[in-house]
Amino acid sequence: MASTKSREPISAADIPRIFDDACVDTLAAIGRLPEGADRKCFAQGVREAARIYAQEARTPTVNELRAEIAALHAAAERKRYGQVADLLEKLSSKASELLSKRATRLSLELPTSDDLRGPLRQQNASKAVLRLCQYGGYVDEGRRRPSGKRSRTWRPYLVAPEPCRHLPKRDAELNFIMWLQVAWLEASGALPNLAANRTSNREIRGPFARMAAECLQLLGAGHADAVGLINELNKRRKMKSLVRHQI
Repeated sequence: MASTKSREPISAADIPRIFDDACVDTLAAIGRLPEGADRKCFAQGVREAARIYAQEARTPTVNELRAEIAALHAAAERKRYGQVADLLEKLSSKASELLSKRATRLSLELPTSDDLRGPLRQQNASKAVLRLCQYGGYVDEGRRRPSGKRSRTWRPYLVAPEPCRHLPKRDAELNFIMWLQVAWLEASGALPNLAANRTSNREIRGPFARMAAECLQLLGAGHADAVGLINELNKRRKMKSLVRHQI
């Protein structure tokens, strides 16, 4: 079975290759999918769970989105054309969408990395990027100097969301486990074990939990704790059930 230790989330385009039929058969064996289960249905469910994860995991938080725009603005301001080109190539779809909308309002086009690498176009392209990343700014007064005057620094208003100190926990991995359980249910007609634990030497106990851990490795989320995610999901279900019962 192919495996990846990378923390880079899987892309949707890689799912058919990584989660091919041989891989899904191995996952079914690890999880001990019942003999009479619909293997085709299970394969479709696993790939759909992976597709949802790929989309959610690659959606930047507001802080990550702001960091992207800030880095792009700083590189364009310093006229580091090669760096601007590199950043444009790595720009998330969310950041690209944000800048493209502003470009439409200003009757401009978001430059491409090729524009920044062409000697005849890079200066104008960098200016366009700079304009798209900011709208006006303000003077920030710093500390008072020995002369009595305060330092004054120009701060741009970035075309990006305001930073958030307390971000909600990313649920991409948790949602993947939920959809993996759904795939199991639809294929076998029964839910897998909804709780998980470890042995004394920290090895994962339970076939479904071991299968989930292998899936997380394949997704590029090997840092995630399969046992903890399964138990957290079970805890949330119990809490919802308790609330409904009380109502």
